[in-house]
Amino acid sequence: QKTKKNATDNLTRVARNKKIIITVLASMVAAVIVLSAAFGVVYAVRDGRAVVKYNGVRIDSGVAAYLAATYKASFMAGVGEAYDTPEFWESRPFGTDKTYGELLESATLDYVKSVAVGAYLFDRYSSLTSEERAAIKNACNEVLDYKADNNVDEFNRVAEEMGFGYSDFQKATELMYKSELAKTRIYGSGGEALATNAGLTECNEYYMAEYHHVKLLFIPTKLKLLTDSTGTPTMTGGVYDTEYFTAAEVIERRGDIEEIRRLIDGYVNDLNEQISPEFFDVMQAKYNISHLKDDTGYYFAKNSEFTKNFAADSSAYLPEDYGFALYKALDAAVESLQYMNIGEYREIEGDFGSLFIYKYQNANLEYVLGASDAQFHDFYSDAADYLYSSQLEELVKEVTVRQGYGNISPRLIPYNADFVAKVG
Repeated sequence: QKTKKNATDNLTRVARNKKIIITVLASMVAAVIVLSAAFGVVYAVRDGRAVVKYNGVRIDSGVAAYLAATYKASFMAGVGEAYDTPEFWESRPFGTDKTYGELLESATLDYVKSVAVGAYLFDRYSSLTSEERAAIKNACNEVLDYKADNNVDEFNRVAEEMGFGYSDFQKATELMYKSELAKTRIYGSGGEALATNAGLTECNEYYMAEYHHVKLLFIPTKLKLLTDSTGTPTMTGGVYDTEYFTAAEVIERRGDIEEIRRLIDGYVNDLNEQISPEFFDVMQAKYNISHLKDDTGYYFAKNSEFTKNFAADSSAYLPEDYGFALYKALDAAVESLQYMNIGEYREIEGDFGSLFIYKYQNANLEYVLGASDAQFHDFYSDAADYLYSSQLEELVKEVTVRQGYGNISPRLIPYNADFVAKVG
């Protein structure tokens, strides 16, 4: 009898425990459902307020207004003599069919999109440290302190006409910080992350797309540089010594120029006699003052410091007129490279002679990466700029711009140069 009672008590206890467990689990499930619903509501509210969206990055109207007002100040500074008036925004830059206002609106939207994509890329490859979050907060607080006497209500009152408040300012500052740092987080400082085997493919993409390999031949027809017994040009007062060519020398040089032209024409029109790289080398050996790059050629890329300074550096120590003429020729040569095909020859004629260009195939990337030449000293940095810009250009096409963005008018919104946080 006692055994039966114990068994009954055990069954009752088990049943009671099961009921408690079920009740606890039901409560937990209910709590999860409630929390999920709450988060869903918050997400829906945030998503509903967004006027610009990209992969989890949401920019609402206040943040977008801040970005627009702040970008407007930069746009006006870039134009030069700009005035925030209806008359100015309806005027047109010389040679364009769009008004300054239309250009501003287009550029502002591109900027807002780029901030959204940049912030997304930052989050994809990195995250804010606690120190960075503190720096962003402190930078915003400094602006609040200096520009609004540390009073949020006063900040909001002054910024109201620009369409944003203090919380918008804080959110926008974080997005801008992320966007500005995204490239560095992906490719490292100065593109150093590309200097690994993992970066070779991307480096080669940049190298083949942007670098132009050329040989240059300059045949002067008015002034010649005087040299010493070693063939080194002599200088007086920091300027190369020159003298006019004799009539016989001019005739010889013009004859060679005409011969090169004839052979280039033969190459273009596939005639029997054509210019060749070997003949170009012969002319280089005959006329180039410096033979430093005759064998290897020059490598030019529009963003490299070497390319930007090449024309000025090459003509810096020549007499004024001669130097300016050579500068114009070299500058025109560098500008024309993107329009030249591999194997093409081109002439740039000027008052002081003719500059001939021969564009040929790039060496393998390993040559560049192993070179200590000044032509490539900023290669990785420029590659990072190119790769990030290319990625940004593609991704901004996927940014969603909602109808609410249309309520922001960059022309009418006042420009913001005061409420700008300097993080770090």
